[in-house]
Amino acid sequence: MVPNRLQSVPAEAIRQHLLQALARYWPKNTHQLLALPITALSFPKITEPLRLIEVRLPEWGEGCGIDGSLMVPRECGPTSVAPRWDQVDWWLAAFLMLEGWHERIHEQRHGPIHSYSLRLKRWDERIWKRAWVNRIALFLRAWAATEAGQDESALFGPLPRPEIRLTHDIDALAKTVPIRIKQSAFMGFNAVRLLANGRPGAARSLAGRSLKFLLGREDWLKIGEVQALEREACLRSQFNFYADDRPKNLKRWLFDPGYDIGEQRFAGLLTRLSREGWQIGLHQSFDAWRSADMMRRQRERLQSFLPTAVTSCRQHWLRFSWQDTWAAQTDAGFEEDTTLMFNDRPGFRAAAALSWAPWHPEACQPHRLHVLPTVLMDSHLFDYQPIEPGQRMAAIHYWLDEIRAVAGQAAILWHPHTLTADYGWNAGFQELIEYMKGMAPCPDS
Repeated sequence: MVPNRLQSVPAEAIRQHLLQALARYWPKNTHQLLALPITALSFPKITEPLRLIEVRLPEWGEGCGIDGSLMVPRECGPTSVAPRWDQVDWWLAAFLMLEGWHERIHEQRHGPIHSYSLRLKRWDERIWKRAWVNRIALFLRAWAATEAGQDESALFGPLPRPEIRLTHDIDALAKTVPIRIKQSAFMGFNAVRLLANGRPGAARSLAGRSLKFLLGREDWLKIGEVQALEREACLRSQFNFYADDRPKNLKRWLFDPGYDIGEQRFAGLLTRLSREGWQIGLHQSFDAWRSADMMRRQRERLQSFLPTAVTSCRQHWLRFSWQDTWAAQTDAGFEEDTTLMFNDRPGFRAAAALSWAPWHPEACQPHRLHVLPTVLMDSHLFDYQPIEPGQRMAAIHYWLDEIRAVAGQAAILWHPHTLTADYGWNAGFQELIEYMKGMAPCPDS
């Protein structure tokens, strides 16, 4: 049975939480939003997988949606298949999606999925394809301005600039035995999948690459190359480093990065990165996803090599629990997390491109840290769903364009070691860099 803390959240708490979480869309005059005649529904008892319903928007709000419509959880409207827009509890809809409420219920019943969408059986995957929460915010802006007979920008202020942060998890600096085993096996699996899908030529090519990966030797220290490409594009990214110093047991040997941040080759590197404008975050060990003590020790060790505090992180292998991970990170002293994403597909896991302080059910208030969701990573384009180069660029455009369209905030993840010939993913990274050019003023070199 699901604990009571997930059974209900007071309507007023939901409204106040969303006013704060979406404050970038209304830095003033929030009383106009509270005055909207939004249908108020009771907090639903969620008993089954997420299903969405399509809501057709009025003419003055069509531009906020996709083809004039928005998607909301079906618990947020009447039982009809296509409810009118004025029959929807928009506050409840935004809250359930932003806070992953259906996922939280699923986790309470079945345990964490960590970050594998395939474990969410019979889920409505349309929720991950757009930043629906941001679009609801845009719709509420438009509605309030229409009710007040005023221009949106005059009433709430202009829309903010979109913010897309490029990030890099430093998982590997050399091709260790565990990496050879894991990646060559994964490539072999994909080769078998290509053969089963009637693509024998592609399967043979990938099988050959798998063997070459297993046996080949190459330098994987690509941080300087990443810096050079980003500097030329006027970008500054975030590097997340692993900092655990415990002796390796079999699990840590197989799943954790194989380097030690205290090695001589790192001497001065972190300080130099930080002073040149790159951000440094922690990439926690595989087993630290719910341990504040492990996270704190690893954060403090990484911080000992830096002139500035380490306040941001992303969990290794995206190991994540709605109930435990953010609470542990907060206790460990973090102020930001970028873990929220899926391993096996790109998308908006919380239907949002937004930096916000997520809801803490036990405390009935927001957490003390902010979450910046990650929408796309390199392996989505090359490993999990291998696609042709032309399609790859279209996919990069799709996800970044949605963030821009809603004036949103999100992160992108690219692992530096994939710029090697062993992986050959450097063309995709260069395409991403090229498309991100000019997104922000060029920082001082």
